[in-house]
Amino acid sequence: MIALTPAVSNDLAADIQHSMTDLQQRAVELTDYVANPIQTWIDTFETAGLNLQSIATQFQAYPFVASQQIAANFLHYGSSYVGYYQAAANGAVGYYLGTIPYNVKTNVGSFIPRLQGAVTEAQVGNISGAVSTLYQALWNEFVLQVAHPLESIPQIINPITANLSNASSYLTVTAMSNVLGSLLTNVPNQMELALGAALQNVYNSFAAGDPVGGLINAIDVPGEVINAGLNGSLNAKGVYISGLISESTPSFLSYLALTTPQGLASKIVAPNAQNIMSGGSLSYALGYLGNVVTTGFPTPQIVFDNLLNVIRTYAGIPSAAAAAAANGSGFAALAPAASALPGLSAGVLKAFDPAAVTN
Repeated sequence: MIALTPAVSNDLAADIQHSMTDLQQRAVELTDYVANPIQTWIDTFETAGLNLQSIATQFQAYPFVASQQIAANFLHYGSSYVGYYQAAANGAVGYYLGTIPYNVKTNVGSFIPRLQGAVTEAQVGNISGAVSTLYQALWNEFVLQVAHPLESIPQIINPITANLSNASSYLTVTAMSNVLGSLLTNVPNQMELALGAALQNVYNSFAAGDPVGGLINAIDVPGEVINAGLNGSLNAKGVYISGLISESTPSFLSYLALTTPQGLASKIVAPNAQNIMSGGSLSYALGYLGNVVTTGFPTPQIVFDNLLNVIRTYAGIPSAAAAAAANGSGFAALAPAASALPGLSAGVLKAFDPAAVTN
């Protein structure tokens, strides 16, 4: 074997060290513009998960808000609808079982006093006045006290149609501009920027005499483009925007799942209904409707008390007897006094007490 002299050995070692330094420097230079396609896809899906999680969290603050607002509106419409029938029922009880004296000049009075007034007018020969009073008692006051509140029921349609108009205007103008603008403008723009940057890396690699790096960068192009289109880009606040599922607007999914439903809900709040976007709740609206249904109608006790008062006032019998009559146990005692009421036929009296009428 031929032994190397110390000078040759030192030169060879220096050459090897110099070559390794060049390789390390070259590797550093390559990492500056050669991407990692696998990491790009990992980042894409991780970022997509974070964006979806953020949107889900924001959605939970106002879940299905447009549907909630529609439900709140109809609960309010239901309260109004029931309220009109309550007004009619209270009007009927107040009029037919009332004791307000009849005043010809002011045309004020309950049902029984009006009948008495008609009989009195007929007895003095004022037939025309009697007919007019009967008309007022039997028909006109019924229309005013009972039917008139029910006339307002069709008006419930007015806020419904107004909300349909508001919803149509918002959805076809603002919502469409936001959603389609993001889908057709922002997302393609993000993909175009990413494509340009990725292709620039491919060019730079080949221009630097690195075909392997150029090939790797070429493989990375789809991942970069998909990532940009899906997730968008970070804004100055570190929030992803302008992508298909970016967590904040402008973003297709953010517009579709958050901005549009919330904006629509704020546009269709019925007058006096619970405003969900302002802190109103369906539970309150439902509780209010239940309270209206259970408390607004005249109770059986009120009807009984009014009937008792009418009997006591116009039949001329004591309170105890009137109560017995109203309970159905003392109609025989009521019959003689009831004969003083105007308009009661012999057949009606006989139904109370056959002895009250003689042939």
